[in-house]
Amino acid sequence: MARFRTIAGIAASLVALPAHSPAFAQRADDNAIADAEDAFGSNDGGETLGIYSPNSVRGFSPIDAGNVRLEGLYFDRQGDFSPRLVEGNRIRVGPSAVSYPFPAPSGVVDYRLRSPGEDAMLSGVIQANSWGGALVEIDAALPINDVLNLGGGASFSRSEYPSGNNADITNLAAIAHLRPTAGTDLKLFGSRTRIADEDIYPIILGNGAETPGRLTRRRFLGQKWADVETERYTFGAMGRTGIAGFAVRAGLFRSDNAVREGHNIFLRAAPLGAPADRIVSTYPGRTGVSTSGELGVARSFSTGAFEHRIQLVARGRAQDRRYGGSIRRSLGSAPFGEADYVARPDFDFAAQSNDRVRQWSIGLDYQLRVQRLGQFSIGAQKVDYSKRVTTPNGPAPESRDTPWLINATATIDLAPAISLYASFARGLEESDVAPETAVNRDEAPPAIRTRQVDAGVKLRTGGMTLIAGAFDIERPYFGVDGGNFFRRLGVVRHRGIEASLSGSPTPGLTLVAGGSFIRARVRGDEAASGAIGRRPIDVPSRKIVASVDWRWPSSPTSIDATVEHVGRNTADRLNLVDVASYTTVNIGLRQRFAIGRSTAVFRIQATNLFNAYGWEVAGDNAFVYIQPRQIAARITMDL
Repeated sequence: MARFRTIAGIAASLVALPAHSPAFAQRADDNAIADAEDAFGSNDGGETLGIYSPNSVRGFSPIDAGNVRLEGLYFDRQGDFSPRLVEGNRIRVGPSAVSYPFPAPSGVVDYRLRSPGEDAMLSGVIQANSWGGALVEIDAALPINDVLNLGGGASFSRSEYPSGNNADITNLAAIAHLRPTAGTDLKLFGSRTRIADEDIYPIILGNGAETPGRLTRRRFLGQKWADVETERYTFGAMGRTGIAGFAVRAGLFRSDNAVREGHNIFLRAAPLGAPADRIVSTYPGRTGVSTSGELGVARSFSTGAFEHRIQLVARGRAQDRRYGGSIRRSLGSAPFGEADYVARPDFDFAAQSNDRVRQWSIGLDYQLRVQRLGQFSIGAQKVDYSKRVTTPNGPAPESRDTPWLINATATIDLAPAISLYASFARGLEESDVAPETAVNRDEAPPAIRTRQVDAGVKLRTGGMTLIAGAFDIERPYFGVDGGNFFRRLGVVRHRGIEASLSGSPTPGLTLVAGGSFIRARVRGDEAASGAIGRRPIDVPSRKIVASVDWRWPSSPTSIDATVEHVGRNTADRLNLVDVASYTTVNIGLRQRFAIGRSTAVFRIQATNLFNAYGWEVAGDNAFVYIQPRQIAARITMDL
């Protein structure tokens, strides 16, 4: 109750601010559909859109692969960014990745800072939803002089989740934006996220033959003592300038993620109401700390119709993780689908493991732009990677790799509105981390070599942009074996097609639609022997998303709708359990209005309007259900 009184007090103060207070970065204009560049994936103002996300691009996770960028600069992220620090992200695949130096085979997710502008600004958000959650956000910017602008934000929320669990989340961030000379730009920033009393939702362990029976959603089936607290810190400096005709960009970042004693609850699936086993896996905490950065020096010049750009880029990271030491305890049986709370068992934790990664790379990228013809690039990186793991039984052999990574891209302009694109890339990326259900949970294998080829066409006409392409990605495949141990099981290949249609065919109407169809197959001794199936776990066969936003001419009102379809999935290593497809519908409304000289927007949205039921795969034969219907209302004010 104290937290709710705090939120209510802040909300009341925010509403009472005078109309002549300065305004913040026009949060009232946030609109994920209207702001989307394509349908491949984006986040604006906290609303996500598109067929891909930071955790799933073409069947792989850019986050797990280590392909995170902050305004284009390499960042080894250990925990989620604070939403007060970043305002959104874009998924870079296909033509949007062609101009990137050293594109990554598993896709790139590029985040944007909430940089303070040149005007004094203040913005606030108040939100509540039908699950009982509440949120207050405040962002501000203050210009000090012509050189320095300061910005910052804070948010406080009581977050309610689909499984009936909740958490109290505090986010704080501060940013300084300096322009000491013309052509020189420097940003310094820091943020803190604290997640307190986060109840842990249960993971359903299937019977190996079918998906579990339907559970009543929003009924908490975990344990009240099985919570976790998380602290995340992000610090950094980034800038750009020009020196003797060279363009210089650099960034240095620190990312810390610390979790106190944590828990995972597993429920054995059974007929509803029948006795079912319950297990808790508890660990003494885990940490991930990384210092990373990038330095790039580029020179551009022209020779007739040819425009050249040469970039020398150095990247590095020093990452340290502590994990493991988990203990499993039986909590006895309880009627499946019903809450049954027990006392917290005593835990005597085992020793933990530590790993240390050091990675450096230097690369040269050449781009050529030919007027009325297109753009071409080729790049090469030399990478030095090492990983040391110390287990409770002593140090493991050091892993080292020093590959040359080659990439090439091309865009050919067939006509002013038609272009072809193609790319080839090799990468050294992180593998997936052992899932919660594995006996060696949180263990991270050494970096793996990956390969990607993609090609397609981009067409612009009538205010719309169509992108259609195909891709082929290959990398080592990690999964759990018959002993539930996470390890390399073979090689996986994802081949597929993807498409995006976006734009405004008529004033006031914005359409963003796309789809991805993937054929994923595993090969190797394990698949050939039948120890695992040929289809990898948790790679949906298709995903289709269509979003529309309509604003009547000269009207303060707009409506929007999104339809999302997720295709059939595979849930277990033997390919015996298929997860059915499902379709969800979201609808929303925005009403713009004025409060004195301030701008405000009332936003109401219903997600999963028809309360569709479906399962998501959380590991080998492990499941969590999709979120039920939720109605959220928010007021955003630029004061």
